[in-house]
Formats: sequence, C-alpha cells, structure tokens
Amino acid sequence: MAILAALSPSAHSAEGSNAPSLQVKVDPRVELLSLIFRLAGNPEYSQGKVASYTQDADQQFGRFRNHAVVSLAQELRRTRGVSYDAVMSLAVHLRDIEGLDLAVPLDPWPEDLDGRWSPESVNKFLDAARHFLRDTGFKKFLEQHQKLYQTTATRMQAMLDKSAHLEWYQSYFGERPSARFTVVPGLLNGGCCYGPRCRNAKGQEALYCILGVSKTDSQGQPEFTPDMLGTVVHEFCHSFANPIIDRHEAELAVAGEKIFRHVAERMRAQAYGNAATMLRESLVRACTVRFHQRYGGSEAARRAAQSEASRGFVWTADLAKLLAEYEARRDKYPTLDAFAPRLAEFFTKYAKDFDKQRNQTERQTYGLTPNR
Repeated sequence: MAILAALSPSAHSAEGSNAPSLQVKVDPRVELLSLIFRLAGNPEYSQGKVASYTQDADQQFGRFRNHAVVSLAQELRRTRGVSYDAVMSLAVHLRDIEGLDLAVPLDPWPEDLDGRWSPESVNKFLDAARHFLRDTGFKKFLEQHQKLYQTTATRMQAMLDKSAHLEWYQSYFGERPSARFTVVPGLLNGGCCYGPRCRNAKGQEALYCILGVSKTDSQGQPEFTPDMLGTVVHEFCHSFANPIIDRHEAELAVAGEKIFRHVAERMRAQAYGNAATMLRESLVRACTVRFHQRYGGSEAARRAAQSEASRGFVWTADLAKLLAEYEARRDKYPTLDAFAPRLAEFFTKYAKDFDKQRNQTERQTYGLTPNR
C-alpha cells in the first residue's frame, strides 16, 4: 500500500557510529488515538495547527462524535482521568492499526503503560476503536494525507540530524544502551508533547518523543525550528528520568508532598496533578538544562533554567547545579540512579524551608556550573 511508504520510519545515525539510530515518522497509532480524543472534546487533542489537516479531519469524522469509542473516551476521561500522556501511552503499546492488537500482554501489567488505564478499560476501548476503524474509513484518510506525512517527517528529520545528540542519553544516564529512539510528529496535537515508552516481549525498548506540530510556514505546512530541540530532549529524558524517581519514591515522597503543597495550583494548571509527577518533571527539566549546557553553553543553559522557573519549577537552576557534581564524579556515581540519594537530599532540604529557598533562587541570576 502506498500509505506504508509514507508512514514507514526513516532511520538515521544521529552523530557518528556510536550514536543510536533515530526514526522520524508520522505514526498511524498516534493519529488515530489523537483523533478519537479530539472528537471526545479533550482540549489537549484539539490544538492542531495544520489548518488543512484539521479541517479535513473534522469534515470526514465530525459526524462520528457520537460513536461508541468517542463516548467511551469521554467516560474514561471523566472517571479515570485518561487524557494527555495516558492516551499516547496506549498508542505506543499497540502493534499497529491493522488489528489494534497490543504489543505486550496486560498480565502482568506493562510497566510503561499508564496506570490510568486498566485491563478492562483497555480491552473495551480497543474493541470500540476497531469498530471506529471499520465505520469511518480512517485508513483511507491516512492514504489521502501521505504527501503531508512525508513532508512532515522529512522536515523534522532535517532539524534533528545535526542536533539530536542521541549519544548523550546513554552516556549521561548510564541506562538502556539498546533503546530505540523515535520522534513522532503529532499533527492534531498542537503544542502538546509527550514522552512515552514501550518494552516489548523480548525486552527491547522503544523510546518516543511525540512532538506536537505547533508551527506552520506561509503555505500552511509543518515547520520545525531549532528552538524545538529542547522539547525533544525533554520528552526523551522522561524515559530515563521517570524510572529513577519511581524507584526512589520512598526517599522522595515526603519532600515531594511538602513542595507540591506550595506550588499545587501552578502545577495543576499544567496538568501535573501530584507530587510524583512534579518530581519527574523536575528531574527531566534539570537534565534538559544540562543538555543545553553541554551543547549550547552557559547562556543557553541559563535561559533554559529561567524558562523552567517561569513555569513554577523555581528550583531547576539549583538542581541543575547539583547535576554538575554528578557529571564531575562519574567515578563515584556511574549512573544517575546511583546519584539518587543526593537528589533526595536536595529535595528534602528544599522542602524544609521552601520560601527561603525560593526567594533566594528568584533573587539570583541562574549562573550554572560549567560542564566538566
């Protein structure tokens, strides 16, 4: 089928023979689930910026807003909070859209499938989604837009080829040396981006950056600019940083809850609804600052830290400074996971006198320790 050529991954080595390969592709699984939750009225899947594409989607599928799978999506959001990254988490756990079969069994529960789903809700949703595929002609829609998909993937690949630096992740985190990296442009997602991952039955990991297409050129075609690199880094970092926070939940939980109480309103406004999510985001953001330090220099890192502070993560610069110590002592801390006790100390200290720490941070310029 012609559509397979348009949607098949293009794999490139990001930087030399030691760098992992990078796939860039428009993913039918992502487009399908984004469409269903767009029809369900989820704001985060209603921000598409490619006007011709969103208009075509609304014209072809608007009459299916009362379809069983759309009603189920609305119910899942209302009763289980299935939204944002939970949707994309399921998308990457599907083998393909031909049968909407899962790539891994649900028993035992896949460690990377969002817990807002349950075995019952997954099976019920996928059964309804199969009917949606048959009822709506979604595969024909994919075929009709293959030229747009090719343009989108090619443009994103060009942006990433010189700046992805995939070798950094395994050297920095010390984990997952055989993981596969895939960047997926989300054509219906606008500014919303996600970093899901999936481990298949053979133990192989696929790490994703689902980058919402948030800019278009004068012809209305997707446009990718260098300032988007930080978002790509951020989303890939989730695959490495989240498990570290989760493994050390016992040491981090008390401090996380204390800090979260101070910033809960700000965090929830960004769909970060609890302390654990805030801590994952905190580590991801500090690691992204260190990436900017490594490849863009101190000024790029300072700007990145200031940007995170403006989002309520006022401790990012201080946490990034702590990570510089990790970088300088890899003999003692071979992986970031081994450095986790120092992360726990940091958050415990910050939580103990939050206002003093925050005021001190807000008074200073974010000068970061140079990368060693």
